[in-house]
Amino acid sequence: MNKNVLIAIVVILVLVVLGVGGYMLLNNNKEVKSIDIDAAGQTLANTTPFNEMATMDITTEELSSLYGINTDNVEKTVGKMPMMNVQASMYVLIQAKDGTVETVREELNKYAQQYEEQWSMYLPEQYELVQNRKMGVVGNTVYMIIAENAETLEQEITK
Repeated sequence: MNKNVLIAIVVILVLVVLGVGGYMLLNNNKEVKSIDIDAAGQTLANTTPFNEMATMDITTEELSSLYGINTDNVEKTVGKMPMMNVQASMYVLIQAKDGTVETVREELNKYAQQYEEQWSMYLPEQYELVQNRKMGVVGNTVYMIIAENAETLEQEITK
């Protein structure tokens, strides 16, 4: 073999090794995290304030009428809402179907804004809870937590 062919082969091999190595490094940390919404819902239900207040379950069937969320985009829902309108604390975890996470997130955010507006004219301490709500997305799960300890609860279900 002549020298130029040997150099070309070495260069190609180095580029291939660098390319494969770079690809593996970049994609190694892209493990899709997810939330087991049944376990997370149980954790939240057994934690203050939800274990101390009268609540009703939020089910997938109620998402459309109460929250304005298109249930065609939903696999499963777990949540609790106050039974009486003297407390704003609530949580909802929605497992969205593939490709619909952003739509579900936008619909839940729209509901959260309406909920905040509703509480803006009623009980200031509850209004503050709604303003400080925690919302997010983990994998295909969209969630909202409204409670005094919302940040702690969010950390608990997303760890």
